[in-house]
Amino acid sequence: MKLLEWFGLQGGAAAGSKGKVTHTVNVAPGGQSFEVEKGRKVILNSALSAGLGFPHNCRVGSCTQCKCKLKSGKVRELTDSSYVLSAEDLKAGMILACQSIPETDLEIEVDLTSGGDRLVETRGTIVGQKDLTHDIVELRVALDDPMPFKAGQYAEIRLEEFSLSRNYSFAMAPKGQEAGELVFHVRKVPGGKFTEWLFAANRQETRLSMSGPFGDFYLRPAEGEKPAPIVCVAGGSGMAPILSLLEQAKWAGETRDAVYLFGARTQRDLYAEEEIGRIQQGWRGSLNFKQVLSEEPENSSWSGARGYVTDELDKLQLDWPDVQAYLCGPPAMIDAAIAKFSKLGVKPENIRYDKFE
Repeated sequence: MKLLEWFGLQGGAAAGSKGKVTHTVNVAPGGQSFEVEKGRKVILNSALSAGLGFPHNCRVGSCTQCKCKLKSGKVRELTDSSYVLSAEDLKAGMILACQSIPETDLEIEVDLTSGGDRLVETRGTIVGQKDLTHDIVELRVALDDPMPFKAGQYAEIRLEEFSLSRNYSFAMAPKGQEAGELVFHVRKVPGGKFTEWLFAANRQETRLSMSGPFGDFYLRPAEGEKPAPIVCVAGGSGMAPILSLLEQAKWAGETRDAVYLFGARTQRDLYAEEEIGRIQQGWRGSLNFKQVLSEEPENSSWSGARGYVTDELDKLQLDWPDVQAYLCGPPAMIDAAIAKFSKLGVKPENIRYDKFE
């Protein structure tokens, strides 16, 4: 889960405004352009609303994937980008699209991806809520309007009574949206406004505002005649996007072998075994699922792996350079996994991750 301050940038143009109520952003190369509401929306959200494939991931100014070059015009930054952008980037005029509001018409330079996901802003109703573990619940939301997404992406959820919004990954394959519902896994954060409210009672029939999809964490196609296996590593509610990714891959007839390592502290933190089991039954290749516990009491009934998921990677005999790695979970786990995959020789471009803070 990521925490995103909601600055009220989703509303329409200010009432009573005169003249032009938008700024035009021209994109090079390619010649595309889109409009941004004056003083209200950041560049990234407006580009996504226009259906452009603007590179991004975290949307809170930390991953830098949305950085672009400001060739002309002026922007107002919501946060100081100097702590994440290098001195060379700043000298070259780079800005973060997720943190920049145009104050004039702009020209920016960025490589747009093909087939961008159009941003959907809608509302929905909580229609289901159940405990998955002692600190994770499943939330089912019926949307007023469809929200097409790729497995592994996430949506922003907002409650009008709070001044904060939360980002949660879809815990289902896009194919499952045919039922008209979206599924999310929400982990309780001590002191967190949203999760304290959610866990205090059953919140069915509550209305929510939602926007999405966001993120570029999705399964890439196989490469070569004998593609290397897929290796997934997750912890906590990081189960959600991996579940979505693997379920969709099964429906699509994925033939690559796959390994899924799920790290947890103790047995009470484990869940979704049945869902993974159903995916394994329909997987055309080999899908090996292994749970690893780091703090399970020595005298317990647990007979599975102990330690850290990164230790289990050393035991795999794989053609590491071409492996595709997909990582979701707490920052410490993900940082350790990235370091381990790099040490094993996995190409940097083959390591995809989503840190749940």
